[in-house]
Amino acid sequence: MQGIRTVRSIASVTVATALLFTATGCFGPSRPSPQDAATALATAISSGDFSAVPLTASAGQVPGQLEDALAGLEDHEATATVDAAEVDDEDQDRATARLTTAWDLDGADWSYSTQAQLVWDGEAQQWLVDLRPDDVVAGLATGGTVSVSSAPAERGAILDTAGEELMMERDVAVLGLDKSRLQAEDAASDTEPDVEARAAALAESAAAVAEVAGVDVEAFVARAEAAGDSAFVQAITVRNNGDTEIPSDRLAEIPGGRVLEDTAVLAPTRSFARDVLGTYGEPDADQIEASDGELTAGVAVGLTGLQADWDERLAGTPGTAVTITNPGQAEEAGESVVFSTDPVPGQDVASTLDRDVQAEAEAVVAASDVPAGLVAIRPSDGQVLAAASSPEGWPVAVSGSYAPGSTFKVVTALALLRSGLAPQDTVQCPDTLTVNGMVVGNYDGYPDASVGEIPFAEAFAESCNTVFVGAHDTVTSADEAEAAAALGLASDPVTGLGRAFLGSVPDDSTGTEHAANLFGQGVVEASPLGMATVAASVAAGHTVRPVFVSDPAVDAPPPPETGITAKEAEQLQSLMSGVVETGTAEMLQDVPGAPVLAKTGTAQFVADGEDLAHTWLVAIHGDLAVALFFNEGLGGGHDNGPVVRDFLTAVEEILPSEG
Repeated sequence: MQGIRTVRSIASVTVATALLFTATGCFGPSRPSPQDAATALATAISSGDFSAVPLTASAGQVPGQLEDALAGLEDHEATATVDAAEVDDEDQDRATARLTTAWDLDGADWSYSTQAQLVWDGEAQQWLVDLRPDDVVAGLATGGTVSVSSAPAERGAILDTAGEELMMERDVAVLGLDKSRLQAEDAASDTEPDVEARAAALAESAAAVAEVAGVDVEAFVARAEAAGDSAFVQAITVRNNGDTEIPSDRLAEIPGGRVLEDTAVLAPTRSFARDVLGTYGEPDADQIEASDGELTAGVAVGLTGLQADWDERLAGTPGTAVTITNPGQAEEAGESVVFSTDPVPGQDVASTLDRDVQAEAEAVVAASDVPAGLVAIRPSDGQVLAAASSPEGWPVAVSGSYAPGSTFKVVTALALLRSGLAPQDTVQCPDTLTVNGMVVGNYDGYPDASVGEIPFAEAFAESCNTVFVGAHDTVTSADEAEAAAALGLASDPVTGLGRAFLGSVPDDSTGTEHAANLFGQGVVEASPLGMATVAASVAAGHTVRPVFVSDPAVDAPPPPETGITAKEAEQLQSLMSGVVETGTAEMLQDVPGAPVLAKTGTAQFVADGEDLAHTWLVAIHGDLAVALFFNEGLGGGHDNGPVVRDFLTAVEEILPSEG
């Protein structure tokens, strides 16, 4: 008989080597020990394959019975061991095999001891196992079954920096189509609808539900048609907190339309730190297919963000119960729980997010007409206080990968300082510069007074492109990559958030590519998180490693050997101060509290044949480093400057910069 537990892997069998019998040679010269038969039984229990077990005639039907009896254990692994195989002192043709069987029930270990009877077959010259169901599972009778159930553990919470829950169970309303109601309406009808009429009615109801729910009609109709006859097909889940109008009456007018009340683990608002906190719930078909077997339909898990990255800690351990149900015979009859464990609650994860700072960041990106991302880091400890992306679309703030434009001149400035250039040294800022046929000019509106021979500090403050491009013979791509690493732009960061991306700075660029890299074009890329890290490293005076989780502590890698020094940071702080005092971000002078240090940036790109520009601004305000990115705009000073001014002004009331 093959395959009682065909879906689980065959476990290894540990067989006790001790063989107990009363006297050497008592079986005669050709009679073997019962150990081999006992070992075959242990192997069969472990694998679910009893085909190699020598059985008595009366036991021949038992493996077939076990296939149904143990169906509830088919997803779990067993390991059986032989403790002893002993011949009966009074009847040399009988023996007893004592076994221990252990099951791995998703982390809960259930074990028990059994005794199987062995009979000597003189004709076949072998020991046969007189197999019974309770030789395999203690307490299992013929015709009985074993089932495994679980009790969910209380999930841990994701906390804000003040220790308050950010994600918790909240009331929701699930809008959808209940196909069982359509079936009931068909059953109550005086006439049996034909197949075409039933399909048309389903499509009509599904389309109407989709329109009320505001989801894609064609996609929802397809899902409804593919679902089972009694399925509830979810269209959308909305918060049921009194602020959202639930269209219950409109759905009730649609055959099969229905609203279910439920709860879900949600953040304070739909968009609140979505890139960081992530989502928790039952995976959809696409997520299950992409999970390589890790996700299961109907089983809620962390799907994205911190909920997914820390799922094992948050989830805890469910309770487990093993129940044996035997048919009605005296002591063996009835249902009994033979093994159980209590659920172990999950543990909390303390994020670094400041609820109030995050709310201000959310307001910034929500007001943008284009994809936007804002990140705020505390330089003193690297904790990310806020990371917000536009309510719809790609997680710009923590995973976006864009040319950083002139904000990257902070990196190039560090490389130039390391080459021996000082902030007050004179540099050449021509209107244009040609490198291997590539013509680079300054931005429209660049001040005429800052063309020609000017101090490097002025070139930085006014963001002279030609000065930085002109450094392509002085600063190598390896120098640039080293400076980027010193400022925290790690290519493989450890932040506590798995999807985090900081930046990519190649160390082997040459020619025009290398020249373009020096002012944040070319092939260098960064996220708002990455550029906020650069600003944070300048503010802190050492390489900052950004983190999204404070407890448990994230084991971030040590700073590079060539990390930024306090002296270098002081020089960069002076350069960034000039951007606000006399350069492209003078509007930040209006921010109350400590003086603001900044760098603006604009990066040209082409989309659908149209010349467009990403706009950037990084700023330091006390113990706060900020990066703001807009996917499209005119310039970092023009578009990002006023927004950062207002953001820093609002945050000053939350986290005073001088206290």
